[in-house]
Amino acid sequence: MLEFRKRINVSDDIFVVRNLIGAILQGVGLAYLVPVLLVWFYPDQIKYVPYFALPGMACILLGAWWSRHSDKVEDVNLRQAMVAAAFTWLFASLVSVVPFMGIADMSFVDSYFESMSAWTGTGLTMMSNLSSYPKVLLFWRAWMQWLGGVGIVLVALTILIRPGVAAARLYRAEARSERILPNLVNTSKVIFEIYLVLTLVGTYLYYINGMNLFDALTHSMTGLGTGGMSTHDESIGFFHSPAINAVTIFLMIMGAVNFTVHYKLFKNKSLKPFFEDIQVRYMFVFLIPAVTIIGYSLFSIGKALGEVIQEAVFHAVSAISCTGFQIASLSSYPEVAKFILAILMVIGGGAGSTAGGIKLIRVTLMYESLKWTIESAILPRGAVIKRKVGNYVFSEEDIQEVMSFTMTYLAFLLFGTVYTMLRVKASLTDALFEVASAQGNVGLSIGITSPAMPADLKVLYILLMWIGRLEIFSTLVFIISVVFLLPRVKRK
Repeated sequence: MLEFRKRINVSDDIFVVRNLIGAILQGVGLAYLVPVLLVWFYPDQIKYVPYFALPGMACILLGAWWSRHSDKVEDVNLRQAMVAAAFTWLFASLVSVVPFMGIADMSFVDSYFESMSAWTGTGLTMMSNLSSYPKVLLFWRAWMQWLGGVGIVLVALTILIRPGVAAARLYRAEARSERILPNLVNTSKVIFEIYLVLTLVGTYLYYINGMNLFDALTHSMTGLGTGGMSTHDESIGFFHSPAINAVTIFLMIMGAVNFTVHYKLFKNKSLKPFFEDIQVRYMFVFLIPAVTIIGYSLFSIGKALGEVIQEAVFHAVSAISCTGFQIASLSSYPEVAKFILAILMVIGGGAGSTAGGIKLIRVTLMYESLKWTIESAILPRGAVIKRKVGNYVFSEEDIQEVMSFTMTYLAFLLFGTVYTMLRVKASLTDALFEVASAQGNVGLSIGITSPAMPADLKVLYILLMWIGRLEIFSTLVFIISVVFLLPRVKRK
């Protein structure tokens, strides 16, 4: 570790990271000001404006001060970008607690849990009796999930950060790799535009199917952002509408699909790119048997066939897309149904989407790599095996990286599951379900997550949501940098 420290210029790192964070914080500050616009439609809520305007202005000023020397940043390495991205999610969640503490009178830990859950697109909540809260606060939760889905860093790339190495490094540090256009900032703008159009389409579909305009907008934002926070305690189940369920399934699937596929759909005006995408195909490969098993288990406990089909399809899509919307209570589900949903949450949606989890392409690659290993043992020595999945070609290094990520992901999942079992005396299936939901940024819950849960378990879930959103490595780099490099600065 001493050798590692010597190779790194800590002062330069801090200078670069501070300027990157400053630029992104200005975007967070601007985001804080948007809920203030709701006062135009709900004048009675003007008293809540200071809870958004003051933190928003503070973020903008702090961000401007931290990034005042950004023009002198000539190069950014991946480590610096990872530290900046990881810190931004922690800090954005920290400054976002003000409305929850001030308006909802929540404790700091509960408020931090709520804001981290929103920014990471998780959807687990410490709030109940949601319809009693001001609309400006409910919109704030949905707005954070919408921005969190598309990515704080991506928003900053679109609005604030100049093109170049810094933008590319930050983009990759936030666990994104898709390139729609050669220019990174133009790619970010295209993704943002597609995201906005789909959100408006979702709002319209909800509205014509019976939702009021506020519910339509917020549920479209959290559905496409695969966040799943609702304005009602019963989630989508509040509306008791098969049509609204269908619109929600459409939005959840769109949110779980790679944005490159969306771009091709808009550009070619054809559904062909959607069905040709290997991740979309494997999504349905996992969904079909999962829906069958869940449906059978629900039918076996006496649910009507219509209920069984709706709930099995809806909750399976909600799990694999990492959205977290519900249309029925999951606490009474059979163990096998909860276990299958947990597996879907671990798998997650497509890489380059708003979904969480391990990601479909990684799971697919692990399956294919097993086939390649068997082929290499059977075929003659020197035979060339083309490591290709769909349109993606992978190297040995790519496969090793996927294996390392997956094993690390499962290690965190196992630790969280065991800790939850010991802390709240939950069954293995229930503990796995709740931890898979937190770490996969899903939001489905069987009841463990609540204001009554132990504070240390809340903190653990906060960390798991943060780790899951940045796909582990950025957070590990951040932790190592803080633990091993900052003490060196203090000694100097």
